[in-house]
Amino acid sequence: MTAIERTAYPRFKQQPTAKELAGLYTPTSSEMAFAQSQTVSKMGQLRILVLLKSLQRLGYFPHPDFVPTPVIQHLRSHLKLPSNISAISPLRTRRRYQQAIRTYLNIKPYDDVAQQLVADAIAKAAEVMDYPADLINVSIEELVKQRYELPAFSTLDRLAGNIRSVANTRLFERISEHLSTSERTYLDQLLLPTTSQAQATLNLLKAPAKSATLSHMQQLQIKFDQLMSFGDAKRLLVGIAPSKVKSFAAQAKVLDVTELGETL
Repeated sequence: MTAIERTAYPRFKQQPTAKELAGLYTPTSSEMAFAQSQTVSKMGQLRILVLLKSLQRLGYFPHPDFVPTPVIQHLRSHLKLPSNISAISPLRTRRRYQQAIRTYLNIKPYDDVAQQLVADAIAKAAEVMDYPADLINVSIEELVKQRYELPAFSTLDRLAGNIRSVANTRLFERISEHLSTSERTYLDQLLLPTTSQAQATLNLLKAPAKSATLSHMQQLQIKFDQLMSFGDAKRLLVGIAPSKVKSFAAQAKVLDVTELGETL
């Protein structure tokens, strides 16, 4: 699954059903009147309606080549136009149509103000969320709520990644500031790959729980006692959302000593 597929970023269904075409892409009388107010040409009306229905469906204007052929054919049929009529406007005309459509739908183009809104929303969400897809979904929700056009997915992906990195670094620094000298030494030793005892301790930290038999419960208690020799770890995590702690633990679990050292 690609990064975009893990988010709610809208994309066209390339083979919509007849029911979907009728329900999602048939222009209303009001939309037809709008298209006719922009141009008397049936070809121009087709091009405007393709842009209009695309923005309504996706929240952004896709590249003309990415509009599914069945959608264009459906709109051609509605206008009673032959299949050889192009649905793609020249760039200058397309930009003029896009601005008219934004005004008609009361949707603002993505700009610096929108980016700041998104950045603030992601920064707030990053205090309790960690997965990039979740943060991107927060940004999409905020833009739709504020009636902004969505930017390219790469823009949201990059912004969410940068803000997530900053937020996590702040959390790490906050925890680090509260480490005692002995705790810091203990953790540093865990990241020395040449130390067999440290490697054994790290493996113990990462080992999954076994089934709930008496012997396994006894082993779990021994493991817990060993881990608690580190000190009171709970005080270091006060104020940090459990979801963030769980996410950090899941990431650390799959890393070896060298990889963990490289993250610091």
